[in-house]
Amino acid sequence: MHVLSEPDVAQIFRSLTQSQCLEFVGALSDALVAISAESKPDFPTSMKLIHQPLRTVFTTKADSSCIFMPVSDTVTTGVKVVTVAKHGVQGVINIFSPDGRLQGLLAAAEVTAFRTALASMALFVRSSAIRKENILVFGSGRQAEWHVRLALLLYPDLVKRVTFVNRGRQRLEEMEQSVFKDLHQRYPSLSVNTLAKDSTPGYEQQLLAELQLCDAIFSCTPSFTPNFSYSALQSAPKKRFISLIGSYKPPMHEIDTETLLSGRGKIYVDSKSACLEESGELITAKVTESQLTEMGDLLRELGSSGAIEIPEGANVVYKCVGMGLMDLVIGKKVLEVASAGGLGTHVDGF
Repeated sequence: MHVLSEPDVAQIFRSLTQSQCLEFVGALSDALVAISAESKPDFPTSMKLIHQPLRTVFTTKADSSCIFMPVSDTVTTGVKVVTVAKHGVQGVINIFSPDGRLQGLLAAAEVTAFRTALASMALFVRSSAIRKENILVFGSGRQAEWHVRLALLLYPDLVKRVTFVNRGRQRLEEMEQSVFKDLHQRYPSLSVNTLAKDSTPGYEQQLLAELQLCDAIFSCTPSFTPNFSYSALQSAPKKRFISLIGSYKPPMHEIDTETLLSGRGKIYVDSKSACLEESGELITAKVTESQLTEMGDLLRELGSSGAIEIPEGANVVYKCVGMGLMDLVIGKKVLEVASAGGLGTHVDGF
């Protein structure tokens, strides 16, 4: 049995080459294709290989939420256990072999951030008509960080400027001492900027300028009000990539309805059923299932390297709420890389 701590997992992810990253994208894409196919009403139940029971949640005496998320592809089984406490989120991903042996224990936070960003990249790399020069990120957590890291790893010569937008200044200052320093070492010509809502005079005007300039927006905040308006984007119209991974409850809204519907009838999602139930943006806009395109269906149609068609003046809008299968697929890949590189701790007797 192999144990990977948060530092172990972070080291593995930060050491990935571009080709390895594309292998991760491919593995996740294959999983999305498989689960979309199996979710169709006419797919024979007896042939289903992927099983994702509903998550179980309970509250402890310390007022922490414990979440259990099982998943299996009938070859490998995984259980993600996460505790959401006042001081933060802690969790672990358990991965079992077909005969029930515990193959690995992986710290969950870094894996979750990475696989969520990777899900955005699965569509980002198919959006070849979108420029990649200027990236705007809402949020300052690990998911925001990994969206930028992966975009840079996949497009090191195209991404020139990144701006992180956050409500408070403190977290951005912490990122400047750790994340930004590392990014500058890896990409010396990269321009990294910050914008804090609570401490910046003229914030709205500065945000407008960033929105007008950006080619891609990665929104990674559990916001209850839209982070920006569609009119701001329309003040400098162009094709943009917009991913939304921060909101996960009906009251939450990262964007307004006009922005959500700016894809000329196309809204891409990781799971139709999950997004219709959990995404506040879709619920408020009264979006129906017929207006959604699951990533798995899209990737199956495009094949291994096809690009999506983006009408002039339209945006690419992607909503992701995440699923246990992502943790299982990426967890297995991480264990493979760790074993090959001698990283982590091997424990006999399991």
